[in-house]
Amino acid sequence: MKLYHYIAKGNDAQEKGILSFANNQKADLSYYFKRSGGKKTHKEICEWMESCFAGRSRAIRAFSEPIQWTERSIYCLKNFVDNADMFEIDISAMDKDGFIEAVYVSPSILDFPNIKEEQGMDEILKKLNGISEIDYTPVDWSVCDDKLERRFAWVRYYLIVVKNGVIPPKYITKIK
Repeated sequence: MKLYHYIAKGNDAQEKGILSFANNQKADLSYYFKRSGGKKTHKEICEWMESCFAGRSRAIRAFSEPIQWTERSIYCLKNFVDNADMFEIDISAMDKDGFIEAVYVSPSILDFPNIKEEQGMDEILKKLNGISEIDYTPVDWSVCDDKLERRFAWVRYYLIVVKNGVIPPKYITKIK
């Protein structure tokens, strides 16, 4: 089973692996300021993440398929994709080797018709019983919208909690 992850160009993932937020001192903190209730330092944001659930700061976001272009997704995600390298992650091998501690899904907010979405809101996360519960049905990229400054709130993605917070290079392949 494979998942897909995007990292800003100029990364050293093929040498050092894919780093979780906890292990990435160069992480863009601005994405987490509002969601964390105004935490400003890397340490504070890691602490906030861990208060949500154990291992969250060591989790790595991944998609069940590469981002697909639609009229709306290209508007919301083109700049993100153009400035990133895409990696394929062999989660079957990772799981077999004991590197995966937990898997969470963040469903599309459209799956919750009565939700009151607002800026600064955190994602909805549901713990799965392992990688076998990852949904590989096509993602509806046509619903993408960044008006809440949470570009992936509208599409399903996964957080893979990884031992030591790093996906080693042997489990990844650079696709683009």
